[in-house]
Amino acid sequence: MIQVSELMSSDVLTLRENASVGRAHAEMRLGRIRHFPVVGRYGDVTGVVSSVDVARALAVEGRGRAVPVKDVMSKTVLTVSEDLPAHEAARLLRRKKINSLPVLSSDGKLVGIITASDFLEIAEQALAGRRLGRRR
Repeated sequence: MIQVSELMSSDVLTLRENASVGRAHAEMRLGRIRHFPVVGRYGDVTGVVSSVDVARALAVEGRGRAVPVKDVMSKTVLTVSEDLPAHEAARLLRRKKINSLPVLSSDGKLVGIITASDFLEIAEQALAGRRLGRRR
């Protein structure tokens, strides 16, 4: 059975709560990513900011770029453990209609992120009859 740890991105980029929406936008464009886990002072995951959150904030005249991500992020964060079976993470994404899940180690540290795109990659491999696994 494939586990979350086999599919997640472990080179996860994060933003601090006080990072600006403008910085989030620049980092998303540079890294070609759509979700950032947002971390607090002690590295704990306090939210997730998406490209949709950023786009909404940027649409506000004047102050949008300067707004801290903590003001626009999703504060209710669902997380999964790295040893969770991947199909359970996929079910959670689908049922909750979300696109990313921060991945935590057994001691609660952020070790990765798994996204709907990761599962689409696996679906593409399966449909093409190729060996399943994350391309590195």
